[in-house]
Amino acid sequence: MKFYRIFSLFIFITAAVTLEAESPASSSELLRHLDDDVLNELELNNIVFRYDDELFGNLYLPNTDRADSIREIYESSQPEVMVEAVYKIPYPEGYDLSNILEHLYELSHRVSTISGAKYFSERRNRYAVLFTDVYAVNITEKKKHLADPKPGDENYSDELYMHMKENALGRGYYKLDYNLEPEIFTLKISNMTDLKFIVTAVKSNDLDIVLQIIPCSDTLLIYGYCGVVMQNDDFVNLLLDPYYAFYRRLTAMETWLYNSLHSTDILPLLNEPMP
Repeated sequence: MKFYRIFSLFIFITAAVTLEAESPASSSELLRHLDDDVLNELELNNIVFRYDDELFGNLYLPNTDRADSIREIYESSQPEVMVEAVYKIPYPEGYDLSNILEHLYELSHRVSTISGAKYFSERRNRYAVLFTDVYAVNITEKKKHLADPKPGDENYSDELYMHMKENALGRGYYKLDYNLEPEIFTLKISNMTDLKFIVTAVKSNDLDIVLQIIPCSDTLLIYGYCGVVMQNDDFVNLLLDPYYAFYRRLTAMETWLYNSLHSTDILPLLNEPMP
């Protein structure tokens, strides 16, 4: 009898330790290195962001095993304009959280749903459409228009190419790289063609938008990064604020994922960057 009690206790402790090991960390644990002001802003508005105009690098990165992958992107590109943000997204009510990253992986292949994504235009003082005419393309066959890839399709993979028209930078082709891991899903979007605003503003492969999605015990945490090497800076800066312009692109992509997950049509929040 004593043996069975000890054996039962051992099973209980082992199960408890295993359960604890498999439980996701809280968002506060992954962001404990951030200042109180930053954490308070995130808690209040579910979003906090900064412009890296002093080249301090990735200060808001959650403390995960995949943080270095974002730092490598920053170091390799050495962007002149960089924005980073942290977003908190509530879980869908009643959703099975065990496969939420797989679900987001599938949703993010539906690139045509990016069409109609909006931003707040300071010049017009109203919301306006940012992205239109978004669709997947076959990059090897004269950029042939494709339907959104679905599970089981030949082009449903960790690499996707798309066409997108942006209200200021015009038409362009982009590459999407997907990295789905057990605890983190990373989506990286890079321009394959020059982006022009009367003149060339960004050359090909000089724009990176990265969204790293981490399920936490209390929320779905998204770290956002946008790094850009600019061209014709003096002229472009006369026409737009590059930091705000690329922040709104980053947040439009995060809002697209939010709306895809929750089947909603919310608009990006209006906030100010942290100093």
